Amino acid sequence: MMQNNPKNLASWINIISHVEIPILASTKEHITKLRSNMDCIDLRDLAYVIGHDPLLSLKMLKYQVHRRSQQQVTDITNIEKVLLMIGIKEFFEIIRDCQILEEELSQNTDTLQTCLKTCARAYYAAQLAETMSKSRRDIDPKEIITAALLHETAEILLWLAAPELMLKIRDSLKNNPEIRSKSIQKEILGCTVNELQQELIIHWHLPKILLHLVDESYVNDPRVLLVLVSTSIARHTEWSWNQELNYMDIEKCAQILHISNDEAHTIIVNTALRTAKEWNWYQVETAAARIIEY
Repeated sequence: MMQNNPKNLASWINIISHVEIPILASTKEHITKLRSNMDCIDLRDLAYVIGHDPLLSLKMLKYQVHRRSQQQVTDITNIEKVLLMIGIKEFFEIIRDCQILEEELSQNTDTLQTCLKTCARAYYAAQLAETMSKSRRDIDPKEIITAALLHETAEILLWLAAPELMLKIRDSLKNNPEIRSKSIQKEILGCTVNELQQELIIHWHLPKILLHLVDESYVNDPRVLLVLVSTSIARHTEWSWNQELNYMDIEKCAQILHISNDEAHTIIVNTALRTAKEWNWYQVETAAARIIEY
């Protein structure tokens, strides 16, 4: 897809912004079923489906930016409100010709599996963020849930745009486990994935609160920390439940919620078990499948 390897954020923004964002096959299947009974569709049913798919969620937020009127002065991060703004019929028009991730990557099994795992991880992170934000009685849990769900979208889009470079990063991390992922990303991409995520939010004029919530430099903000811990737990449990990083995640979760480590551990495991029931949405092994190793 690329003749030269970009080495700065500006080049990556130019490349990623031209990537057609696909949606998951399961998402399209569920939406098709809902459409067959148009008269009984509830916005909450559609929002529930979209909430499983970080790619479609990103697509919807991008669309509402271009659709918003001059009278709209507040940003919208709630998918139900986005649907209310554009209407159900227009929503179906938007997704009618959407590319399907599994079809686009049918000839690249490794990249497809990685993208599906990343989508599943993003959903688990969003579920953790929802549980934790409600426990904290956050003023707007939907903002945190959306931020956690979209936290991995830059990584997914990089896999679509530059699978060779992403494989190089993955192999480097496997061969050098002591090196931080950010260092390898910087070396190979010229920027970190999180930096790219932030710049894409700016480039696409997405809600400013999302930019704040994924900005790791604001780690002292409890809401930013909640998103960071949720995504960290999801990422680390993708590989193991019994490493030092897992125990650090539990401690951070406990500190945020002002509960014991055992209570935090219970929340993390129960959320993993709950999300595992929807494994068929992504067709990949869930984090809960590795609890037996713990």
